[in-house]
Amino acid sequence: MALHRKKIDTRDLRIGMYVEALDRPWLETPYLLEGVEVNTDEDIDELRALCAYVYIRSDEPETAEDKTPAGYGEGVIPPLGERTPRSFRQELSAARQIHSNARGLIRTIHEEIAENRRPDTAAVTEVVEQMMDSVARHPDALVWFSNLKSRDEYTAIHSLNVCMQAVSLATFVGNDERAIKEMGIGALLHDVGKIKVPLAILNKPGKLTEAEYDEIKKHPQYGVEILQKASGLTPASLDIVRDHHERLNGRGYPAGLRGSEISYYTQIVAIADVYDAMTSDRIYQKGRTPAEALKLMSSFEGDFNDELLRQFTDYHGEYPVGTLVELNTGEVGFVIPTPERQEKPTVLLVLDYKKRRYFPQRVRDLMRFPKFFVNRMLAPGTHGVDVEDYAETWET
Repeated sequence: MALHRKKIDTRDLRIGMYVEALDRPWLETPYLLEGVEVNTDEDIDELRALCAYVYIRSDEPETAEDKTPAGYGEGVIPPLGERTPRSFRQELSAARQIHSNARGLIRTIHEEIAENRRPDTAAVTEVVEQMMDSVARHPDALVWFSNLKSRDEYTAIHSLNVCMQAVSLATFVGNDERAIKEMGIGALLHDVGKIKVPLAILNKPGKLTEAEYDEIKKHPQYGVEILQKASGLTPASLDIVRDHHERLNGRGYPAGLRGSEISYYTQIVAIADVYDAMTSDRIYQKGRTPAEALKLMSSFEGDFNDELLRQFTDYHGEYPVGTLVELNTGEVGFVIPTPERQEKPTVLLVLDYKKRRYFPQRVRDLMRFPKFFVNRMLAPGTHGVDVEDYAETWET
C-alpha cells in the first residue's frame, strides 16, 4: 500500500514514527530540516511541546482529515484558469512555486540562446498565464517575491521581477487579458539581448565609455533578432523587447520614439523595468528604497506615462508588500497586506531591537498602535533576513 501523510494527535506519537508535517510552519520551530524521525522519548516530548497534532508517514487508508492544510506543505500551483480567491498566506505557496519555475525557465532560455537553440516560448506563455492566475487569486502574493534580489543573478531575477510587476499593474488598472499575456511574455523576455553584450561591459563597476554605452543600447535589437527565430511570439511581445528603453519624451533608445509611438503595454513594462533596476543592488550602485525610487522616477519629467506611474505608486502604496522596514523601536519586519489600503502599514516583526530573531514572529498593525512608526526602509537581505524565509509563517 502506498505511503501517505496521516494526521495524529501528538499524544499518540510513538518511537519509530516519521513526522512529515506539523500543525504550524517549520520555520516557527527549532528544526533545521522539514521532517523528524522520532527516535527517543525526548523527541516526542519536544514535538508535544510545540504542536497539538502532526502528520506522520503511514500506510493506513487515507482520510479527508489527513490532508495537509493549505500553505503548510510544498507549494502546488493550481491548474491554469483557476482563479478562486484565496488568502494571502494560501496563495504564497503557489506564488513561491511559480516564482521558482519562472526563475529556472529564464536560466534555461539563456542557455538555449547561448547554444543557438530556439527558446521554449510555450513554457514562457504558461508561466505568464500562471502569474495572471495568481494575481487574480490574490493581488499581493506574487509581488511579495519581487523583493528577492540577487546581484549575482541580476539579469534573470530582474526579468522575472519586471514581468511580475507589469502583470500586477496591468491587472490592477483593469486591462484586456489577451494583451496582458502578450505584455507578460515580452516583459519576461525583455532583456534576452543582453546575452550578446560582453560581460565586461554589463558588469563594469565604473562609468561606461561612450563606445561601451553604445553597445549596451544594442541589446533591445539583439533581443528581437534572437526571438524572431522563435515561434509563437506576437508583434506586441516583440515591441516590448525592442522598445522598453524608449521614453515618451523621445530621450530613450534605440530609436528615440515619442508618445504614442510607444505602445501602452511597453509603457507599463518601462515603469516596472526602471523601478526594479533602481531598487536592486548592482555592482555600480546601491539599491534605493521603493519610496526613493518612485520619487526619483516622478522627477524624470516626460519619461513615463504620468497616469500609469501614479497608478503604479497607488498600487504599491508608500510601503509595498514585502518591504523590509525598521521601526522606531529598532525592531525589523516585513510589510504584509491588509484587507484595505491604509495610511500606515501592518508589519510582520522578525527581529527584536537587538536584531535577534523573534520566535514566534509577531504582527503589529501600526494603525492601531500610533506610538510605533516606520523609522526607515531597509534593503532586501539586511540583517540576513529574506522574504522567502518568512513566506508562510503567519495566519491571515
